[in-house]
Formats: sequence, structure tokens, C-alpha cells
Amino acid sequence: MSKIKVYSANYRCNDNILTALKALYQQAMTYRWQILLAIKKSIHQTYQQDVFGLFWSIVMPIIPMTIYMVLAYIKVFKTVDNMPFIYYISIGMLVWLLMSTTIHTIMLSIKSEKSILTTTNFPIFPTILSRLGEVLHDTAIRFVIVVIVVISFHIHLNLANILLALLSLIPAIIFALGLGMMLSILDVVVQDTRRIVLLVLRYGLFISSVIMPFPEWGIPGMLNKFNIFNTYVNTTRDLLHHGNITHLDIYIYSSIFSIIIFLIAVKLVYSMDYKIRAYL
Repeated sequence: MSKIKVYSANYRCNDNILTALKALYQQAMTYRWQILLAIKKSIHQTYQQDVFGLFWSIVMPIIPMTIYMVLAYIKVFKTVDNMPFIYYISIGMLVWLLMSTTIHTIMLSIKSEKSILTTTNFPIFPTILSRLGEVLHDTAIRFVIVVIVVISFHIHLNLANILLALLSLIPAIIFALGLGMMLSILDVVVQDTRRIVLLVLRYGLFISSVIMPFPEWGIPGMLNKFNIFNTYVNTTRDLLHHGNITHLDIYIYSSIFSIIIFLIAVKLVYSMDYKIRAYL
């Protein structure tokens, strides 16, 4: 007598993280052309607009950077002695906005694609990845601004330091992806999630050494050791400008934590794929 296998919304819950990771990787490979097409379409639509639409699509991503750079130029913020302060802010904003934009975009991805997820069997994970076109577009424009700052201030950057800085951002991106996926699930269930996250991402840069050095002593300094944004911002600056990481131990702990967050998010997205659709 043959066994009958019954599937339910909970049938994936008993699978381990490795199974979930493998399954989401296979989903990404299976739907890679749809993901790439969606990303390409998102970027292409940006440059198919009229003159003013194109203007704003270029200007809007750099407004947060330029505002704080101008304020730094007129000495509104406390400066640092070991590097040009405009450069200090441009690197800080690049890393902060890469992480915050990734988190915010992914958090909104499930509800943004509600019509697709409720009418088709298209998996949630490829849907999330398909929304990253805006992040890539905005980051590329901000990167150009950083290059202009480097050239304008005659800052010499070692190629090896640039490569190390880029590699150091991998855990930061992993953390942003993982946290964004977890928040996207929470946003489906708790309506106020996006409002709270938006407030944190809007004002968190003031305590993350993005636009001014944050105290490294006392209670603020102790608390900021657990601020992952602060860790990745400072690490990128250290590697680019000095070729080393000032607080290597904190960076290592933050990277391990980032990987754990990502793996938990992978398990949640994999296990709750069908449950999430029921809430939409």
C-alpha cells in the first residue's frame, strides 16, 4: 500500500536551516532570469522618463549625502583630524544608505508584490531579490559622488585597501538582507513595523558615526559596540584610509551575528512562504 504525503502550510517548519538555504538558493537559480529582468526593468524605467523625471532619479539618491557634506563644509559638525571631513561623511553615508536602503526596500517587498504572491506560486525569496534594482541604482550614483570627492580632495587610495573595504562590506550586506527579510515578514503581520523601522533608519545615522564621530568612551561608547551600523561604517573608513581595522574583534563578532541573522531569516522565509500568503 503506497503512502500518501499530505502538504500543509506548516510542512516546511521541521526542515533545518541548511535545507532552507539550499532551497532558497535553488529558487534564486531557477528564477534568476526573472530576477535579473525585474532588476534591469527597474533601472531601465528610471532612465526612460522625461527630462525632469531623469533629473530627480539622479538627484534624489544623493540629496542625503550632499546636505550633510555641505553642513560639514560650513563647520556645523565636529570634524576629524585624520581625514578630510567631506570624505569622512561621503564614505559614512555610502555605507549607511547601502544598508538602510536594502533593509527598507526588502521590508516593503512582500506587500509591494501582493498581487503576484496571491495569484501565482512565484516564491517569496525571488520576489524579494527582484526588488533590489532601486538599491543598485541608488548605490551606483552615490559611489560616483564618493569618487568625485576622492578626486577633488586628492585622496590617495591603495587598490588593496579598496578591495579589502569592499570585502568588509559583504557581512554588512548579508546583515541588511537578513534583517530586511525578517522585517518584511513582520510587516505583513504587524502594520506599524514599517513606521518604526523608518524612524530608526532616518535618525539612527546620528549615533552611528555616519556624519560625526560618536564617543568611544563611557556608556555611549559601550553601547555603540553593539551598533552594527556603526561597526561597518567605521570599518569601511578604516580600511580605505588606513588599511587596517581599528576594532577587529568587534567587526568579527558583528560579522558572525550578521550571518546568524541571515540564516534565521532564510529559515523564516522558507518555512513561512505559504503562511505569509494567507495574511496578504
